[in-house]
Amino acid sequence: MSETTTDTLEQHIANNISGETWEVVHYLAMALKADNEGKTEVARTLRYIAMEEAAHGARFKYLAGEVGDLREEIEKMLAGEEGAFDGKHEGMKQAEAAGNKEVASFFDTAAHDEGRHAAMLRDLLGRYF
Repeated sequence: MSETTTDTLEQHIANNISGETWEVVHYLAMALKADNEGKTEVARTLRYIAMEEAAHGARFKYLAGEVGDLREEIEKMLAGEEGAFDGKHEGMKQAEAAGNKEVASFFDTAAHDEGRHAAMLRDLLGRYF
């Protein structure tokens, strides 16, 4: 017996964006594990799949009209990157307080990545908008 659904097209699109996003993160986490186990080809394949899943989610988001004015979108992402920089440093402090040096170190690394992303976005805004 088949199950009927009453999801709207918008709900299907939103569900697909969420599902694709989850898959990207999970495939990349699996690739990290494969790398740590010395399974280079497995890691490479999982990363490739992750990028295709990311492209699916991006296309759904674009087709749903969820990407507005490019300048405004970049400004919004810049604010998010700056907030993530601060948030990751807070996570680092909590991990240090809990004695988890590895997690603290990664929070610090990721915070620096967020700061670099913010700088890149500021540069785009200055040069193109």
